[in-house]
Amino acid sequence: MREGEFRIFSGNANPALAEAVCGELGVELGRALVTTFADGEIRVEIEENVRGRDVYVVQSLCCPVNSYVIELLLMIDALKRASADRVTAVIPYYAYGRRDKKDKPRVPITGRMLANLLEEAGVDHVVALDFHSGQTMGFFKVPVDHVTALNVFVEHARKNLPEGSIVVAPDAAGVRRARSFATALNLEMAIMDERDMGAPWEPRIVGDVRDKYVVLFDDIVDTGRTIERVSEAAHRAGALSVMAYSVHGIFSAGCEERLRRSALKCLVVTDSVVPYTNPDTLGVPIEYVSVAGVLAKAIRALHCGETLEAELCFI
Repeated sequence: MREGEFRIFSGNANPALAEAVCGELGVELGRALVTTFADGEIRVEIEENVRGRDVYVVQSLCCPVNSYVIELLLMIDALKRASADRVTAVIPYYAYGRRDKKDKPRVPITGRMLANLLEEAGVDHVVALDFHSGQTMGFFKVPVDHVTALNVFVEHARKNLPEGSIVVAPDAAGVRRARSFATALNLEMAIMDERDMGAPWEPRIVGDVRDKYVVLFDDIVDTGRTIERVSEAAHRAGALSVMAYSVHGIFSAGCEERLRRSALKCLVVTDSVVPYTNPDTLGVPIEYVSVAGVLAKAIRALHCGETLEAELCFI
């Protein structure tokens, strides 16, 4: 266990979530000036003493992604130069997580490059919520605690899902995540089969969803394309309705039309990011659940040198 107090700071990406984490822990958010100079360069000043302290920086890497990445790097550097004992980056949403491999010639592995930048800035530890791919943990040389919002969703689902629900994975890569959700709820599972084969091939769901309530479980809602395609396939197969759970509600520009066409009954997301598009304009019911408790438990365990609760960890 580390002696002394710990401090939590936030950049501009999601200060409401940082405040909620502090509320869970019963501490005040640390004072820091994070703004821009007249020429657009980012200005960071830590406005309190952190010498010898255990420090946590809560920063989602959402839109505008590159600005928030630089904010996080500069905050880590400022804290290390202010003689903080340990600096942990708490990243509710890790940008560039989908760029985790070289899937075509002459492209970067940006997820790995971002990990290198964080380490070069001086980060000592990383806490991340639901990486797009588990292999992202291997991009870091420093310790990484990969926590999950799974149980936050399970608690919501137990109160709200009707009898006859079935969980659908969006693709082969999402099977493990969806299976964990389905197993926790003792529900059947199906998988979306989508191939780039052109006409007359149509995406379909492998599994029987006729006269059932389809529940898509995914990690990110970005353009809305996956939700639209799953909803179309589910309704063609005779599903009664479609709803979705997704950890990170990015809602990039242009997603409104796809979500409206999806005829989605409900979309449940966490507060891991501030969305690009106002959720009120999306044309489908959006419900938020908070991951502040998950992140607070991870911070408390890390500061006290305790093992993370098993249900917090993404496995």
